[in-house]
Amino acid sequence: MDKLSSVLSDEESLKQIAELAQMMMSEDGGEENKNIPDISSIMKLGGIAGAFSQNDRNTELLLALKPHLSDERQKKVDNAVKILRLVAVWNAAKESGIIDELF
Repeated sequence: MDKLSSVLSDEESLKQIAELAQMMMSEDGGEENKNIPDISSIMKLGGIAGAFSQNDRNTELLLALKPHLSDERQKKVDNAVKILRLVAVWNAAKESGIIDELF
């Protein structure tokens, strides 16, 4: 996930991906380019991937406390961190407009 996030957050990598997609479409006999995702869509996905890998204050607190807890509670912390990251991904998707595009 970290590698995907780093690739999607780098503008030069996004340009290379878009150029590669355009080259592949032009080799397919000149089909319409409507299937090529534009750079803004890719950047939106990059922001969402970045939201999953970033820790907020609550996540950092839980991860800092984790070594001091029992095994059972460490598992609960792991689940809570996953939930917090999913909420962050949902909020990033909502802010970028992807959620509105789906519904």
